[in-house]
Amino acid sequence: MTGRLVVALTLTSFFVAGEFVAGLLSHSLALISDAGHNLTDALAVGFSLWAIRISRQTPTPGKTFGYRRAGVLAAALNAATLVLIALFIFYEGIRRLVQPEQVQGWPVVIVAVIAALLNAFIAFSLKAGAEDLNVRSAFVHMLGDAVSAVGVIIAGIGILLIGWQALDPLVSFVIALFILWSSWSILKEVVNILMEGTPVGLNLANVIADMTAVPSVESVHDVHVWTIGQDMLALSGHVKTSNCRVSEASQVIADVNRVLESKYHIVHSTLQPECDECDPNEQYCSLHVDKA
Repeated sequence: MTGRLVVALTLTSFFVAGEFVAGLLSHSLALISDAGHNLTDALAVGFSLWAIRISRQTPTPGKTFGYRRAGVLAAALNAATLVLIALFIFYEGIRRLVQPEQVQGWPVVIVAVIAALLNAFIAFSLKAGAEDLNVRSAFVHMLGDAVSAVGVIIAGIGILLIGWQALDPLVSFVIALFILWSSWSILKEVVNILMEGTPVGLNLANVIADMTAVPSVESVHDVHVWTIGQDMLALSGHVKTSNCRVSEASQVIADVNRVLESKYHIVHSTLQPECDECDPNEQYCSLHVDKA
């Protein structure tokens, strides 16, 4: 996947420069806005490459989980740049509606066709790694650009056929809305991870039910599941066993861990066996804060 990201970064960087120049020469906001979106793609791929490399570093006393969340940070930066670009496009589009500029249709169509083909090719090459939040943020950028380029083509053809110059900023608005929409899912997942939320797609009630179904487990409480990195889930909890001998309690915990790994791919779990619960009615712990 690293090699594909390097190719994507190289191709996108060269194309951004060419599309931006073409947009300036043809006075097309649609092309300039698409070039801006392509620039965020280049940044997205660059951040993704950085995150993949730094996440491979081994844990240290200061970073006991290593740098597994580097990919999450890269995804957050990618989504933030998408939002900023979209806001700029809205601003510039409104200005173009108030003060229209003459747009040359043919350069817009030609460059946009190249952009659509290039971005579709890159997006397809990254699709295989889209399960990773970091790579998916780059994939969303590329897919968004392919769709945006189609909108630019429509604007260029419309200007050529009917000469309606306002079509250029209007299409830019649609591109900006698509950028915001495509970045929302990334932002939502990033915030959930940073807030230590339950991983997306994981039903905590089912996890607790399967843990409780393990022989000799009476109940489970004080359960927390969170994402350390895109490929690493963690769980902690208290397991009330029916027999308090250390040897048997250890085997029960090992059985619970096997269920967590086989059914939910949770390979990092910290489980505390106990005979008496903290609070029979408290399935999730309350973090009490002493008042000054």
